[in-house]
Amino acid sequence: MDRVKLSLFAENFKALAHPVRLEILLEVMDDCYDLKKIMKNFNMSQPAVSQHIGKMRRLGILSSYKEGANMCYKIIDSDVLKILEILKK
Repeated sequence: MDRVKLSLFAENFKALAHPVRLEILLEVMDDCYDLKKIMKNFNMSQPAVSQHIGKMRRLGILSSYKEGANMCYKIIDSDVLKILEILKK
């Protein structure tokens, strides 16, 4: 495996290593979660949630889409999904 790919894996593992981001991903895995729902469920401010989501979007783990008036988030990295499925067992 080349160093570029290893570097990307390492960055994704760092993102998954943060407990809040991991918990957000586990929730997003099963449902459309918008920013307000994440803020409420995790008792976090909007800037804090946005920072976590932004990091995961920059890494290509999450994407967003509009659902009505809400911006929802979903996991788009299939490798991350596989890791989360193992964690849920």
